[in-house]
Amino acid sequence: MQSIATAVTTINVPFHGTRLYIVNHNGEPYTPMRPIVEGMGITWQSQLEKIKNRFSKGVTEIVIPSAGGSQSMTCLALRKLNGWLQTISPNKVKPEIRERVIQYQEECDDVLYEYWTKGEVKNPRKATQSQQGKITLEQQTAIKQLVMYRGKSLPKDKQAKAIITMWSALKSHFGTTYKQIAEDQFTEALSLAARVPLDGEFIPAAPAIAPQPLLNEYDIHNIKGLCTHMDYLKKYFDEYKLYEVFTMLGSRAGTQMIDHMRDGVCFAATVRNKINELDCKGLSSTIA
Repeated sequence: MQSIATAVTTINVPFHGTRLYIVNHNGEPYTPMRPIVEGMGITWQSQLEKIKNRFSKGVTEIVIPSAGGSQSMTCLALRKLNGWLQTISPNKVKPEIRERVIQYQEECDDVLYEYWTKGEVKNPRKATQSQQGKITLEQQTAIKQLVMYRGKSLPKDKQAKAIITMWSALKSHFGTTYKQIAEDQFTEALSLAARVPLDGEFIPAAPAIAPQPLLNEYDIHNIKGLCTHMDYLKKYFDEYKLYEVFTMLGSRAGTQMIDHMRDGVCFAATVRNKINELDCKGLSSTIA
């Protein structure tokens, strides 16, 4: 890790009541990590060691001017920020900061990227919203309450993962955070948040009816094959650290690819568990 002591261009980024920063270093964006770590409510010293050890190729010390004088700060390349954010497990942090951690994982890298490329955060659906009206605070609250209600109704070890899954589904569908969608998309957002499949969620048994032919043996074989392929994709995704490759591209498509990979694995696991459950109960014939 090298130390850079030179004049730098610093962008001040407002983020949910705190201030984050982007630094231009050799034409590439870096971000001081301490404000992010402490903004999440996590202890800085433990994360400092992780950042230096696991992201050594993207870390540098940069002398940054501040109100109290110049100071050296540990900075991480913006292309690697998402990779670090995903090393934080919401299930392993204190309950009082869990929602804050999830918020940073969902929004932080996007906001910093927007400021780096455009100088401000702009809504990609701005033209539509200017005509239709932006979602109201009350509607935002309703969406958030639905997501949190569904997540917290699950066992504690599955709550954080479920909440992240729902936020990811909303973000992937609308191309922005739920706070930035148009007012006429409110009902659609509620519907999507209500029907995202969640691992561990109890689904009430349907009323007893005569078995109806839905899937044949060939269909079930294909479904199981698809689930197996998703497992291998996830395996290679992790083994070859492809999330870092996508992040290095500096493209929003990379982040969306990561989201779709995680969601796809969750959906495949849910489908496989359901089919295995039917097999164990000897009910697979009812769907053939």
